[in-house]
Amino acid sequence: METYRLPTDILKNKDDLALHIFNQDFLMNPSLSRYKDKYIQDTVYTLRFLSTSLEVGEPLIFVNYMEWFGSLAQHLKFNMDSMERYFRVCESVFQEIFDHPLSDSTIKTFKKGIEAYRKSFFSTDLAKIDYDQFLNHLISMHSDLAYQHILNLVNQGMSLKDIYLNVLQPTLYKVGELWQRRIITVAKEHYITAAVQHIIGRLYSILFSNREHNQKTVTAVCAGDELHEIGMRMVADFFELSGWDSIFLGSNIPIEVIINHLIENPTQLFAISATTSSHLIEVRDLIKATKTNPKLKDIKIIVGGHVFNETPDLWKSLGADGFAMDAEQAVILGTLLVGEANA
Repeated sequence: METYRLPTDILKNKDDLALHIFNQDFLMNPSLSRYKDKYIQDTVYTLRFLSTSLEVGEPLIFVNYMEWFGSLAQHLKFNMDSMERYFRVCESVFQEIFDHPLSDSTIKTFKKGIEAYRKSFFSTDLAKIDYDQFLNHLISMHSDLAYQHILNLVNQGMSLKDIYLNVLQPTLYKVGELWQRRIITVAKEHYITAAVQHIIGRLYSILFSNREHNQKTVTAVCAGDELHEIGMRMVADFFELSGWDSIFLGSNIPIEVIINHLIENPTQLFAISATTSSHLIEVRDLIKATKTNPKLKDIKIIVGGHVFNETPDLWKSLGADGFAMDAEQAVILGTLLVGEANA
């Protein structure tokens, strides 16, 4: 195999590298042939996180992934002796194929991930999930009852801000946790997300009932081909509820199209969301393209999403102006940044 010198080389050659790791492991354990496709698929996934972690210089990205992988392996009753052999094979291949200093940095980060995996694999400390009435309606696939539950809260005087922050947002976090623990299927997770998005759409008549043109404008976008748009859509709505004009562009939009939109539609704040580390390079490139364009030099950029919540200092290495953990923090931070820019 060719020699790798850069983290991007790992990503470019992830399939060949995963196959090479499998072949080395197979020499010691021929029974792996039954699981070849799954073995390679999981290894490719691991290499993606490892490559991104090295590319942006944040080991915690890979450590968090391995922590999740360990808890999943525990649930699926993986054989730990086989995993320990797998880890040794990976380290050996990295040492063999990667040039210094990539080999050193890769193995250092990989070992941190292994420790996180072991700790998670042997852990018995899982946070309890509160199955409230709204979540139970969604899990039972009774979206009509879930919507009626929200309407009842509105009729009882709960503000849309509180519904977003204290009902919808926590529910989506719980659903993500249920999927990670394999308590619900990916199909059920997709159904619930779509149901919540539909409920939000039905609330728009309330949200925009007294809408006026505001002086502050935010443009929100999801990086790359991000599938989880609902979180950023809720952030854009929360800005509306807080007196901003918001423009939600969604996902899967080329960087040059986004830049042209920002030029043609002046905005003071640009919010970018990413759920997983697979979109971090696109976040970085989008921030760079915005900040290096003379026509957009005054725009403030904030980032958010699950991967940033897990790695709180990541926004600094990507060149953003700030990071928010949720919709409420995003509005507070955006107001402060735009205020500073206009001072």
